[in-house]
Amino acid sequence: MKRPINSKNARLLREYAAYLRQADGKSEETARQIEKAIHRYQTFSGFEDFARFDAGRAMRFKAAMTDEDLSKATILSTVNALRRFFGWLALQPGFRSKIKATDADYLQLAEKDVRAAKAPSDKSFPSLEQITAALDAMPACTVIERRDRAIVAFTILTGMRDGAIVTLRLKHVDVAQRRVRQDPREVATKASKWIETFFFRVGDGIEAIVLDWIEELRAEHLFGPNDPLFPKTKCGHDEDRFFVAAGIDCDFWSNATPMRVIFRRSFEAIGLPAFTPHRFRDTLAHLAYERCQKPVEFKAWSQNLGHESPLTTLSSYGKLSPAEQSAIIRRTDGSALSDEKITLAMLHKALATLPANVGRDPT
Repeated sequence: MKRPINSKNARLLREYAAYLRQADGKSEETARQIEKAIHRYQTFSGFEDFARFDAGRAMRFKAAMTDEDLSKATILSTVNALRRFFGWLALQPGFRSKIKATDADYLQLAEKDVRAAKAPSDKSFPSLEQITAALDAMPACTVIERRDRAIVAFTILTGMRDGAIVTLRLKHVDVAQRRVRQDPREVATKASKWIETFFFRVGDGIEAIVLDWIEELRAEHLFGPNDPLFPKTKCGHDEDRFFVAAGIDCDFWSNATPMRVIFRRSFEAIGLPAFTPHRFRDTLAHLAYERCQKPVEFKAWSQNLGHESPLTTLSSYGKLSPAEQSAIIRRTDGSALSDEKITLAMLHKALATLPANVGRDPT
């Protein structure tokens, strides 16, 4: 069925899109999520004029989303986006007498639902041993297979987000220093932060996969400093004129979707869940709990993940399993002040002066 078109709404959405990006400073990804939320409301209302919005429609829309059995987190993000949109619309010429600013207040969830929506999810993530097993099982006969294996290895080696990885250029990797410069002018870092990342010590074999790939790009494919570290697949034709993969192209992927497909296939091939690239950050945070003995070590590890505060790493990544939680609780009986307890006390003291709201990084 062809989607209804409302020219008035379309004009307002163009204006709001410009406001989000130019005046409100929203990133492209955030703006698209807000636009998706508004589209959900338009579908519910049959694409009627935004000017008809009122408290009754707000309440019926919330009820409709609940009936759809959407997650609390999705409902919360949707009503928050709509509340800001209709609050903005109520201030625009021609709408001040049609939309009451207080009507947007009905796009609120009950406090208990807000708490449920913000509750951290129980995220599963691979162990370093599972990642190593997946890498060992990945073929490396063709250039595409070597690229795919290298991008999985690079992700655990650096802990970088997939959106940043697919925008990296060869010049951003300093092989001698084992360092990656995430320059926000060229790399899609979160919140456009400049991040200096050094290779985590996750195994010489994993590091070798990445270094061999970089050398292949430079020596065999003659890639230069500004060429992509992980180029997209070049398309060709077989004898029957069907599209087939024909090596690598000296161009960037438009987004991280192909990378996520590579990850899914690599883990499913050895019978493991389809872990996403982002779950590798949980793996690295979990390794920090095992390896970091001093607060300054944990700070360096956290900073290497691009976190401004160690609280972000502690609160959002590397959740302990019930078995690990039980083992730690059992040995903290207070009978002796072990080195581990001293380290934890020192870390707590070092973080005590930070603001209470520092450290939230759910993505």
